[in-house]
Amino acid sequence: MFASVRTLAVSAALAGLALCAVPAQAFVYGGYHIMPTKSYAAKMAKLGHTPSGPMNYYGGSVFSSSKLVSVMWGSGVNSTIVSTIPGFSGAIVDSTYVDQMGEYSTKGVVTINGHKGTKQTITRGSYLGQVVITPKNQNTTLDDTDIQAEIKHQINIGALPPRDPNTLYQIYFPRDITITLDGLTSCVDFGAYHFATIDTAISKKKNIFYAVEPDCGSGISSITFAASHEFAEATTDNVPTPGSNPDFPQAWNDSAGFEVGDKCSGHGTLTATGGSWIVTQYYLNSKNGCSTGNYTSP
Repeated sequence: MFASVRTLAVSAALAGLALCAVPAQAFVYGGYHIMPTKSYAAKMAKLGHTPSGPMNYYGGSVFSSSKLVSVMWGSGVNSTIVSTIPGFSGAIVDSTYVDQMGEYSTKGVVTINGHKGTKQTITRGSYLGQVVITPKNQNTTLDDTDIQAEIKHQINIGALPPRDPNTLYQIYFPRDITITLDGLTSCVDFGAYHFATIDTAISKKKNIFYAVEPDCGSGISSITFAASHEFAEATTDNVPTPGSNPDFPQAWNDSAGFEVGDKCSGHGTLTATGGSWIVTQYYLNSKNGCSTGNYTSP
């Protein structure tokens, strides 16, 4: 029911990865996990914030079967993003990309901190569709708190599907929207992030999981790369919390607080009947390194 998606050439995709073609560094000064720009990643690397060892399970929740909603923040989102994201979103939730995440299921896994686990199995999910919202907040500079308030409002008025423990709202913005998060600025310091409205507990009955995808003008391949990065991390770590000392309610992190996408900079291609899209690789304990190769859907 959505517009067809154009196939992306790998050469064009590579040119669009300027924002995110380096391992992402977790922001540790009271901030949240972000996908940084190159300049911000360089600052963090100089301070010695680097990935450390395998992924550990800290007792938090994962998406057992994700329900993905793509949200366009108003009518000003780039038309290529609007037409591309439905096909990409429908493909990624029902793909071999998700199959490999199965090793981060929490059923039968002993936590590293002695906390009770959630006993979940990660399987393929579903795409609930794309919604163009009419934001109540019409400002062109938005803080993360504004985004959280808007999501809650749009759910309350019925514009967005209701929240549940497996739903991820992936939000795309017009080029002229600037987003701030704990003193950091979109496209200057970060290219994307995911978060939860409650970061102190799993809170199955109240928590809302979302990902923020600014348009930094780097092209559609950069958008799908960042979106796949946040999808992989939200799936395996629903509630990312501040700092470099991970603990519950986080799920899968390494000992320095890095999530699965933070540890890898390579890319692959996700292919379905409707098109192909550039996606990030992510860390796999089973490989003691990053995933490799391409992915298919269904």
